[in-house]
Amino acid sequence: MRAYLWALVCLACAAASLTGVSCGGEGGERTGAAGDSGGAGTGPAGAGGTTTGAAGRGGATGGAGRGGQGGLAGGIVPGNGANLFATLLGRSQTDIDNKVTTAVNRFFGIGTGEPTTPTRATGYRCYYELPQDATMGFIWAADSDDVRSEGMSYGMMIAVQMNLQAQFDRLWKFSKTYMQIPGDSSMSAWRYYFRWQGTVSRGSATSWTVNFPGMTGPAPDGDEYFAAALYLAHRRWGSTGAVNYKLEADNISAAMIHNTSTSDGRGPIINASQNMVVFYPQGASGMFTDPSYHLPAFYELFAAAGPSADAAKWRSVAATSRGVLVTSAHATTGLHPDYATFAGAPTTAAPNDGHNDFGYDAWRVVMNMAVDYAWGSADSRMKTQIEKYHTFFTGYLANGNVMQALFTVSGGNASGGGSTALTATLAAGSLASAHTNRTRFVDNLWLIAQQSGDYRYYQECVYLLGLLNVAGKFAQTF
Repeated sequence: MRAYLWALVCLACAAASLTGVSCGGEGGERTGAAGDSGGAGTGPAGAGGTTTGAAGRGGATGGAGRGGQGGLAGGIVPGNGANLFATLLGRSQTDIDNKVTTAVNRFFGIGTGEPTTPTRATGYRCYYELPQDATMGFIWAADSDDVRSEGMSYGMMIAVQMNLQAQFDRLWKFSKTYMQIPGDSSMSAWRYYFRWQGTVSRGSATSWTVNFPGMTGPAPDGDEYFAAALYLAHRRWGSTGAVNYKLEADNISAAMIHNTSTSDGRGPIINASQNMVVFYPQGASGMFTDPSYHLPAFYELFAAAGPSADAAKWRSVAATSRGVLVTSAHATTGLHPDYATFAGAPTTAAPNDGHNDFGYDAWRVVMNMAVDYAWGSADSRMKTQIEKYHTFFTGYLANGNVMQALFTVSGGNASGGGSTALTATLAAGSLASAHTNRTRFVDNLWLIAQQSGDYRYYQECVYLLGLLNVAGKFAQTF
């Protein structure tokens, strides 16, 4: 999930600085201090026109896995992560279920009494429904007052994991209606992809206006999460009801690898020659990657659940991504940059934008590696990389938080204060890590308070994904 502040096509996340000096800035409360808020940033959109990025993703924090089943093509055996709250902390299943259910219900506004109209400064709720059509719902970013493909797809993933079919279907209907680029679009390189950002204007109490500009392009991680969530929905609920989840997922996954570049500079989400996901599929921004977009566990899911003719390709992309997750990591700290060249070197989208550092996007990488390991790859390289994270962050642990969340990849220039999201992803890393301190990372996640208020969107989305993983509830089989 991101505060996409554009510079060139600086789409995927907010500036690494908490002071808002580059790419428009990251808003940010911090642990123990109010912190600075980044201002809005404006830059040329990848598809022409202008896209405005709002201040974004800061935010201080407050204070039994299922068995595997038969093997997949290529030898990956589907499994689900262990319940680390039980196995490492000895927490009861009742307490674990209550903790997870409370957090998810807050996010979706289930039984919490929070307003059904978006309210910025208070509350946990991120999910809302259109008053004129309650069959459509959206995930709202409070700090920037917009809707992103990242958050919509995260919301769908959380919903399918928690068996919330009604919320899942409402999010999907909104996404398909307003965000998805049609299969017959003149923008052939982006058919079946999703416009990454739009708004829901609430001037009328009875009819809200949804606007996703037609030329807005995709944020690849959102598309990957959409496809994965739909395949899992097919596994959980089947595809004979109101939504053919498998068909919708097949359309997206096939488009990622079969769409071709066009003369206007648009291209596919998966770069054919590099065999990996790009940062943004147009122009110069299609010539590098974002390590946090690398989701090899999902690619294995696409290989297993998607069109059989595409299975070998997706297994190959998964193998490439595991390599990138090694080559783009700092050799000592293990930290990843927000952006990397295809060869793995830290890079930027614009001079001095800070995305060659370990920032908001990069917080997610340790969880991506852990999910891949737990879902069946058992790749020792993922384990090694995660243990480097745990070694590094051992020096930055507080009681129920991390003390700093932003660094150079070599571990310098520590800043940013605490982060619910990073605390959660580090805990998810314990699915693979054998580090002597792995239990403390899990305990931190148990202790940390769920984010509320202005900066709840990104912090809460990533927190919930991490929480589900650590509680053994982030499954690929049901």
